[in-house]
Amino acid sequence: MKNRTHRLHPILRFFLIIPLMLLTNLSTHADTFLEEFKKPDPWYHSAPLWVWNDDVTEEKIEQDLEMLKSQGVLQAFVHPRPGLITPYLSEEWVNLYGFAVKTAKEKGMLLHIYDENSYPSGFAGGHVYRQHPEWAGKGMVLESVDQLPDTLSEDVIAVYRKEGDSVSRLEEPPLGENGDFLIAKIVHADARAWTAGGPYVDLLEPGLTEAFLEITYEPYRKKFGEEFGKTVRGAFTDEPHLVPAGKVHWTPRLPQLFEDRYGYPLKDVIPSLFQDVGDYKKVRFDFNQLLLDEFIERWSKPYHDYCEKYGLLYTGHYWEHGWPGVSHGPDNMAMYAFHQMPAIDCLMNRYSEDVHAQFGNVRAVIELSSIANQLGMERRLCEVYGAGGWEMSFADQKRIADWLGVLG
Repeated sequence: MKNRTHRLHPILRFFLIIPLMLLTNLSTHADTFLEEFKKPDPWYHSAPLWVWNDDVTEEKIEQDLEMLKSQGVLQAFVHPRPGLITPYLSEEWVNLYGFAVKTAKEKGMLLHIYDENSYPSGFAGGHVYRQHPEWAGKGMVLESVDQLPDTLSEDVIAVYRKEGDSVSRLEEPPLGENGDFLIAKIVHADARAWTAGGPYVDLLEPGLTEAFLEITYEPYRKKFGEEFGKTVRGAFTDEPHLVPAGKVHWTPRLPQLFEDRYGYPLKDVIPSLFQDVGDYKKVRFDFNQLLLDEFIERWSKPYHDYCEKYGLLYTGHYWEHGWPGVSHGPDNMAMYAFHQMPAIDCLMNRYSEDVHAQFGNVRAVIELSSIANQLGMERRLCEVYGAGGWEMSFADQKRIADWLGVLG
């Protein structure tokens, strides 16, 4: 997603389109099908990300929903964005959200949940970090020095001596000594305005996702939970990721988890994550497999189970354009398996087959359709048309939608 904020009717800036309207869900009779295709159920309409980035009022909510309906748009996702004046997740915010759901229902529309104050998902507009500062994101770097310092900071994980192509961990580093040394150390995520003045959080921390769901969804459930699965169906997460503060993701539990699973100490082989030393291919595979499994266990499964319990469809996407890099998340397809409605994004309006492209990235689309087909998922979703420029035409939109549809 792109950092573009406009206050004047921003509701048409980003669109979510659900291109797979499985025909088995519609009548197989030709005449009836054509009528349903011309006037589909709201659940088969495009759903804009309806941006709330101002002082939200009931009057503006009523006005925007009526404008959407007048244009034949019968569902939307409420999307908080920078510029928001109404305090996110405050009592006022939740009451306004409840009013929007009530109004949408009265108009025969659907209104879904976007789970963050902008993105990436997980920090709950800063509430998660403020309640649990120990969950701030961390990364790991490997520094090369020709002299060890006289003291080691608490952020030092391990120290190594390098001799030719050999690297060995030093149990008792010779502080102050000259030589060819490597120091593995923790780097802490910076506080940023984009993440509400705090750092992004470590999604592998036990309990973090449960806290995020409690902070984000429980106020909505208490206010309008009777509409979950009815007027409110989708729960959209946006780019939750493991991008580290340093070169490699770090969470305090990794050394114990790694040794318990693989039978050798992580601290002994950290240099292999950064340099082609030792059995680096195996070490990197083992490490990233562990990160993936923890990402699924700590984020995807609790989120999926919460949505399953309360009648929501867990949707949204990760950073599927980063392949073959693994820093955002080692395997997107494995994560899709724990969505009720898996999703990708496909932004911009310029076709490109570059490995990191969006529109034109066949691999990213096929990964989604493949896992959905394998697991029998009836619906899948794509965030599309965003950052396409104000000159984007309906012909452009159809071209992109046709391409997505052909790929499943």
